[in-house]
Amino acid sequence: MADDQADMGVLADAGVYFHSVLEASQDCIRVISAAGRVEYMNARGRELFEIDDFEGRNRNQYWPDLWPPESRPAVESALNGALAGGSAAFRALCPTARGNIRWWDTTVSPVLDEAGRVVRVLAASRDVTAAMLAERHRQLLVNELNHRVKNTLAIVQSIAAQSLRNAGVDPAVRRAFEGRLMAIAATHNVLTDENWAAASLRQIVEGSLKPYLGGEHAATIAGPDLMVSPKPAVVMALAFHELAINALKYGALSVPGGSVEVGWASEPGARIAITWTEYGGPPVVRPTRRGFGSRIIELALASELDGQVVLDYRPEGLVCRIHAPLAALDKVDSFMTLQS
Repeated sequence: MADDQADMGVLADAGVYFHSVLEASQDCIRVISAAGRVEYMNARGRELFEIDDFEGRNRNQYWPDLWPPESRPAVESALNGALAGGSAAFRALCPTARGNIRWWDTTVSPVLDEAGRVVRVLAASRDVTAAMLAERHRQLLVNELNHRVKNTLAIVQSIAAQSLRNAGVDPAVRRAFEGRLMAIAATHNVLTDENWAAASLRQIVEGSLKPYLGGEHAATIAGPDLMVSPKPAVVMALAFHELAINALKYGALSVPGGSVEVGWASEPGARIAITWTEYGGPPVVRPTRRGFGSRIIELALASELDGQVVLDYRPEGLVCRIHAPLAALDKVDSFMTLQS
């Protein structure tokens, strides 16, 4: 009864209607004084925080002091922002009065008087512990999946190397197969670092070229920072790997002093143009047949990006032009759908 009388005293200016609205909320609602001290907490808030003695342990306490040390900076920053007239939100840990661990999403807003001065602060906290635990469990599963996929790629690479070697397969074929696996593995590592959200286009290109560049070869990579979702990222990594392998065998990277330039830029109509250009290599001769690499570049990549890929076998150096909608770089594939 004493708590209720004190609460009504704090909210007397606001009226019974305002008090009933706060009490009806399913979130924890606090009213905090201009000095940062807790003046009111609704009944639902006391229930959520498992508080039996609000009057003795919470009322008139400095609000940030009611949070654990690791959460206080966020609480104090939000409080100060509201007292300055702004609004803020944060997510932080705060155990209940009985010591049960809880995570809270809290929004903090200023309460103004008729003159526009901040006289109090309204803080609303929602229990998001279940969502936090679910997210941690999901992240644990994703990390385990990433670990298993990396191990599987390593096992496949080892089995393939031994099987192809024992079968007397041409070493060039073995190297090409292993290189494709390495391209997939390198892109997988980038995606893992980004929590399978996306991979940087620059990282994809650099990862494809890096194994084949030395002191006598150079590569120039230029373009805005663009992110590529997982499925097109893997296909693009394979395509750039095939371009790099072709340059190593027949093109600019097959002779000292050769170089590769990769650039991309936006085009009208929300499209992107990517160009691979080789310089300083031997005279280019158009191949008489389409190999696996050409099919990856001209067919698989074009299909994945909903665009066009053209290989221009100029005598002075191969040029590969890729034109596609920008939206094709941000496809939501089945893996990401399952995660969400």
